[in-house]
Amino acid sequence: MKGQVGSSILLISYDWFKETEAYRDLEGGMEGIRSFFDIEENPSFESCQRAVDFAFTFSPEVIIAIGGGSVIDTAKAVREALAKNNRDIRALFGTPNTPKPRAMLIAAPTTHGTGSEVTPWATIWDKTNKIKHSLSDPGNFPDFALYCPALMESLPLFIALSSTLDALSHAFEAIWNKNRNPISTHYAIKAVVMIVSHLKDLNERVPADARKRLIEASMFAGLAFSNTQTAAAHAISYPLSSYFQIPHGLACALPLYPLLKINEKAIQSELQDLFERLKITSIDELWRRVRDGIKGRISFSLSEAGVGKDDLGWLADLSLKQSRMGNNIVDLSREDVRWILEMIF
Repeated sequence: MKGQVGSSILLISYDWFKETEAYRDLEGGMEGIRSFFDIEENPSFESCQRAVDFAFTFSPEVIIAIGGGSVIDTAKAVREALAKNNRDIRALFGTPNTPKPRAMLIAAPTTHGTGSEVTPWATIWDKTNKIKHSLSDPGNFPDFALYCPALMESLPLFIALSSTLDALSHAFEAIWNKNRNPISTHYAIKAVVMIVSHLKDLNERVPADARKRLIEASMFAGLAFSNTQTAAAHAISYPLSSYFQIPHGLACALPLYPLLKINEKAIQSELQDLFERLKITSIDELWRRVRDGIKGRISFSLSEAGVGKDDLGWLADLSLKQSRMGNNIVDLSREDVRWILEMIF
């Protein structure tokens, strides 16, 4: 790459990446690389605007994103702004998609959960009004997705668990989705089987093979929901993250068991395939495997996250307003969503 793109390389990553050997290798191997590390978890309009402003100072031809979903989504927003020659991050949502050439995007995830490296969406938050926005452009798939287990060796256990649960929700949501197809379902089932089989291996020291399988599972889940988008679990998660700061992966995973119950009749053949691969016979047994994998290591109820019983009604109302709710294979009523929230309270 050196000499081919000269000084037009932008690295976007977390601040901790500056201290790694991988960063020193990049600096030494790519002349003139410029770096942006001011990343906000669940990136806001303001944090993405800072990244866009930095990128417009030199208009990179290549963007390298090394990090979790927040990093990769920020990189996608920067790339979209450059392609549309639009410096205002908020205005991107009202601007038509463009076939213009765009910067090459190389995405290297540092968690096994986001899937952002194989999807065209970027999630950006209006944190003042507590609203999640999705920047969607079919031209915004990364050009390359690179998976390096060494980048995940220092991943804190809580983030490893939360991001893996995010991948599990991506996979289930692709299975019970109105937009599903045989290929997305194939990838989703593979992801569920791999995650359920290796969730228990997530500890302070993760066996190399288990880490590799969880990375593959995250990729398969990403490929699945890149076809379908997400559905009701994500719709329910957004107000939980906005108002109670429940980490995204955990917030998405909390509603999965009651949604399995609600969607069961509509996904009988897919569930049978899952049961055979996991050598189990029921949804309850499937979910017991998940709960056993996280037991004692992560809080898994709304009450533990500070949600009160009085909050369930307005949370149900906000969840129903989310566009992803419409993708669920079974149409959900307010009573259904309220029941889900009560089940996970």
